[in-house]
Amino acid sequence: MNKVFKSTCFVGIFLLFTTSHAQKNQVHKMTNQETVTTFLDGFNDPSKIEASMNLLVNDYKFKNPMVELNSKAEFIGLAQKIGSVLTGLKIINTAENGDWVAVRYEFTSSLPNVEKNLATEWFRLKDGLIHESHLIYDASEWRKIYQQLEQGE
Repeated sequence: MNKVFKSTCFVGIFLLFTTSHAQKNQVHKMTNQETVTTFLDGFNDPSKIEASMNLLVNDYKFKNPMVELNSKAEFIGLAQKIGSVLTGLKIINTAENGDWVAVRYEFTSSLPNVEKNLATEWFRLKDGLIHESHLIYDASEWRKIYQQLEQGE
């Protein structure tokens, strides 16, 4: 009986220790909304932009009223060009439905006629990473800027 009691106590203590140890070492998994807001936060802080880009899969698909890109590398090239004139991004609200997160935000730039812009962007995520996004905004003035950027290449 004493051996059974000791064995039972040992197993109980072992299970308690391993369970509590595993709980302490669990990494916080971000929700889809947290992933998207972390991604967008990188556009406000250059020191966070690399972490933002790490949330994109290599075959990330991006679409806005003027371009359609099919890779993370293409998006980084565009972000570097546009990032030179963007001065901030403020999230207004987010909503999540399954793998999709919708974000309404205001982005600002240093360029005349496009200082303040309202946008909605839809993100599709899988396994904690962003696979695609569709950015919607009034692009009438931005078309001129994209043309200038393309001519500068």
